[in-house]
Amino acid sequence: MTVVTRRFWCEAVLCGRHIFCERFGDNVLARYGRGTQRLETIVHHLGQALGGRPVAAFADRLMVPVNNDTLLRVVRRRTDDRNEDLKVIGIDDFAFRRG
Repeated sequence: MTVVTRRFWCEAVLCGRHIFCERFGDNVLARYGRGTQRLETIVHHLGQALGGRPVAAFADRLMVPVNNDTLLRVVRRRTDDRNEDLKVIGIDDFAFRRG
């Protein structure tokens, strides 16, 4: 998941930054991001559908080489945090037998 951009060099003597990189819109690429939002969405859906190593092999066939750790990171990042109070708590029969 890598995006290649053009680099520009500043020739001004008093300029603090010497190398500049072209910017994309926030809907295309996050600031300092290495992959597009569209590609991250595809990886997220693949990760939710198959998960882990099977997705890494399938993504390689789709010519989207991605590591299984990256898949898990994308899925965790894009899931909603649910901080709601619990309404129902289920108790497993196995827990009763184990004491």
